[in-house]
Amino acid sequence: MGSISSMNATINNNRKLLKNGKRKPFTKMNGGSSKKKGYKPYVLPKLQPHALKRIRLKVKREHRKLLIKKLVITAIILLVISYWFYQL
Repeated sequence: MGSISSMNATINNNRKLLKNGKRKPFTKMNGGSSKKKGYKPYVLPKLQPHALKRIRLKVKREHRKLLIKKLVITAIILLVISYWFYQL
């Protein structure tokens, strides 16, 4: 019971401080929330259509190479496992 009464006393003291105007709420959190900071969204630069097409083709090539590598590795692993089963 002692911990609950101490929690209630803390809450009541904080409320009294806020009512008296001696303390502003949340001023030390995140650099002070009472300060209004303007939010400037990031604007992506405009790209030419041919640059976008080049990027798209490059990404497709990279994905194709990655897929081929995965298939080759899978085939090698399956061959090793099948050879191992064949030996048994």
